[in-house]
Amino acid sequence: MIATKISIFVSVTLVVICNLFNIQDNLLNKESLENAILQENYPAETHKVLTEDGFILTIHRIPGRTGSIPVYLQHGLLSSSADWLKSGKGRSLAYILSDNGYDVWMGNARGNVYSQEHVKLSSSEPQFWNFSWHEVGFYDVSATILYISKITNNTMFYVGHSMGGSTFAVMATQRPRMADNVRAMIGLVPAVYESHTRHHLLKAIAVHWETLQSFAHTLGIHKFLTWNIFTDLFFHQLSKVPIIGRAYASNLLFYIFGYNPDQLDYAKLPVFMDKLPAGTSIRLFCHWLQQMTVNEFRNFDYGRQTNLMIYNSTEPPKYDLTKIKVPVAVFLSDNDILVTAEVPNKIGLYDVGHGFNHGDFIWGINATELVYNIILDIFKNQR
Repeated sequence: MIATKISIFVSVTLVVICNLFNIQDNLLNKESLENAILQENYPAETHKVLTEDGFILTIHRIPGRTGSIPVYLQHGLLSSSADWLKSGKGRSLAYILSDNGYDVWMGNARGNVYSQEHVKLSSSEPQFWNFSWHEVGFYDVSATILYISKITNNTMFYVGHSMGGSTFAVMATQRPRMADNVRAMIGLVPAVYESHTRHHLLKAIAVHWETLQSFAHTLGIHKFLTWNIFTDLFFHQLSKVPIIGRAYASNLLFYIFGYNPDQLDYAKLPVFMDKLPAGTSIRLFCHWLQQMTVNEFRNFDYGRQTNLMIYNSTEPPKYDLTKIKVPVAVFLSDNDILVTAEVPNKIGLYDVGHGFNHGDFIWGINATELVYNIILDIFKNQR
């Protein structure tokens, strides 16, 4: 009981501190991701995607040759398009796909460090942050797929890490005709069923998601771990401190993702910690916590009375995963403490093993031979 109260206190305190230090992202002298790609001697483009509900998403592209097949990479919770590039040339999935002739597109969900624009709302307004991962899937993923298909006049492959898998499932179950633009979906530890997660802190917080949401609302806090001076110091700058920075950053990542020192490139820790966390909304984080308290993949739970008004049911409706007709391959690991193996699969379920944790699927030293080469083979077979 005491441990649970401490967990809630720490979580709320962190949210409050991050918001106290919050400033506009353009004051942070943020390096252009497009320039970072160009420095690796790859072509690069930045695109703006407008969603049906007015959000303006920034997506990044490593263009392929004319007629090359597009691959849409969608990040996980508190991540961004930058995370597909941080391992560098020859090891990052985005660069490997480009080297193999694919047209690579990296999406960004509303509210993260690269997507805080709206046609009417400012990111300082509470209404801007009134979204969960349902909206990310229904609007953001759909809009990005439609944009890529119009620009390339081609169907695409989709790779989703963690929440990037669950938002795809939302899109594919709610808008199956949109999913017709996808040749196959690769889920890297997709966050669909979360009730058996082994992350002790999150499990302790999850049962009190209503308290967390209510407290944040009372304080006028609507965003969660957005990139600002405090998060830059806590996650990024401290990782660069000689001697202690390596131990500090590695243990922080191990606590979040799971312990696996053999797969961590310690030399790249300051790069991994840059723009991490990338930010989201309190409501989205609470939706994620809700999934840990039930054994169902379902819509946001507003409470019985509000659910009745919105859904015409006291309980939020489930997403019907049987509606997903896109060929799906799922990659998991027994050391992944954030996601369990209870996900549907169509063309393959791959247990990577080797102690892979949640972050190793995008930053692991051996991710290329254990994951990415298999993805390339799947793409060849699904052309």
